[in-house]
Amino acid sequence: MAKSSGLAILALIIALGALGLGIYQMIFPASAAGGSGIKNTWYDFHYSATHTNPISTIITVDPLTIDFTVGSGESVYFHFNTWADVDAGVNSYIQFNFVLDGVMLSGPTYPWWVIRTTAASIEAPISCQLSLDAVTAGAHNVTISIFGSDIDNNIFSSTLMVQTYIP
Repeated sequence: MAKSSGLAILALIIALGALGLGIYQMIFPASAAGGSGIKNTWYDFHYSATHTNPISTIITVDPLTIDFTVGSGESVYFHFNTWADVDAGVNSYIQFNFVLDGVMLSGPTYPWWVIRTTAASIEAPISCQLSLDAVTAGAHNVTISIFGSDIDNNIFSSTLMVQTYIP
């Protein structure tokens, strides 16, 4: 009898705690308590290869263009995954970069990525990401550009994701 009343009291305490947490969440929702979190996500996939042909030319991967909207106070996160194929050669390379609203992001604030070889060919998965706080509210688009030294250098099976979030 003592064991069952002890279990009943324990169950009552747990139930009251859960009820209290539920009421707290209704009164103070997560968005009001700090306002952080992901707001929107956009995603695109392009399976076909995109070659660096012609060489030494910036080529935008138009099938990976994502239109997105930034709200007031939101930051933007870009994530790009692909499979890169860089042929062997003296200083053979492929370069990747994000292109926001038709402008390639470059300079000390915005990185670009290069896969380079001087001997054997390289086939490797690549992942690039970038967060930006200074994107104005409104409609935007983003894609990827590539630039390379050999007409056979390419990327394929590519994905691009955009997320807006409150920092």
